[in-house]
Amino acid sequence: MASVYQATDTSLGRTVAVKLFRSDSMDSAGPERQSGEISLLASLNHFALVTLFDAGTAQVNGSPRTFIVMEFVDGSDLRTRLLDGPLEPRDLADIGADLAEALHYVHALGIIHRDIKPANVLLTPSGFPGRAMHAKLADFGIARLLDETRLTATGATLGTASYLSPEQALGTALGPPTDVYSLGLVLLESLTGERAYPGTAIESAMARLQRQPQIPAGVSQGWADLLTAMTSREAADRPTASAAAVVLRTLVADSAPELVPTVPLLDDLAAETGLATALMAEPAHAATRLLPEQPAFVPQLAPEHDPASDDDNAPTALLPRGDRSEPSRAPRTKRPRRAPATSPRTARAIAVGAGIVLALVVLLVVLLNRPSTPEAAPPTYPAVDGPLGDHLQQLQESVTP
Repeated sequence: MASVYQATDTSLGRTVAVKLFRSDSMDSAGPERQSGEISLLASLNHFALVTLFDAGTAQVNGSPRTFIVMEFVDGSDLRTRLLDGPLEPRDLADIGADLAEALHYVHALGIIHRDIKPANVLLTPSGFPGRAMHAKLADFGIARLLDETRLTATGATLGTASYLSPEQALGTALGPPTDVYSLGLVLLESLTGERAYPGTAIESAMARLQRQPQIPAGVSQGWADLLTAMTSREAADRPTASAAAVVLRTLVADSAPELVPTVPLLDDLAAETGLATALMAEPAHAATRLLPEQPAFVPQLAPEHDPASDDDNAPTALLPRGDRSEPSRAPRTKRPRRAPATSPRTARAIAVGAGIVLALVVLLVVLLNRPSTPEAAPPTYPAVDGPLGDHLQQLQESVTP
């Protein structure tokens, strides 16, 4: 239906892929299908799908030719990669998860691909430690909207025979489970290095109607369960693309090796960062070591402290001041909840408030403890006998407060 060329965008100076459609289409639906592919690609935006940059019509050798300009994926396709043998399960789980997430995206938009096969899976080096490749799904040339009328001629089936779903082989209604089935066959072939349904188009189509694909006994239980479900003959029994993606991401995590830095790598890091090689070379599982004891204040236990309230994980009990012997193990009990952290502004406000309160308390104490003025002793008068003494007594009482 088309030829794909590597080209250069002279305006932006970037490498692109140009898909040039044939002008001698075999059926009248050709132009409509070309226009449909352009519209579909222009509406899609996903990391695991090929991005459309431009589209149009150009005169090529005197004939109008439709073309689309897409991102250039610098790598091979899965079909070429499988010529070197099957993929590692972890690498395949990464690739499968990318593709399943892409299918979930297009299915949510009401689109099915209908031609999932190794040749339509483009691979590009990852460049990220622990991952070999990224995958992108290409060629929506025969994709269709779920609610649109069939674009094929009567009795014709679009797709590649070895990866057709049972409903494609029977010519019945198609839906998202069709892509899930085809992806399951692609994953199975990538895991074993062999096609599940080889042979001619008729032989391959009939074989899937008579038997389930054979899952090798050597694969893990997780892979076996997933592939069996994805390639179920009944469409209703297959998982959705999103469910398959979740399982594949789980398989990636389960097969990931424990990442323990090697000594040469640590030496390089130490040389680059200036860290001591001896410290960097500590094993990743080494227990945390106690730092040398610093001459710091050792808090005292309050008399009413109950050791039974200490935390289960408290490494040591508080020692009396001056005791520098080996710390003893504290009882394993519940740790009190740590108070929430306080912001610097709140801490300053608390400190100012505490200072004001303290000043008021000190002032109150000073005022209360200030010595009072002693009372003046009443004056004393000499004792006089007779009427004069009586008058003096009366005068003294009249002036006494």
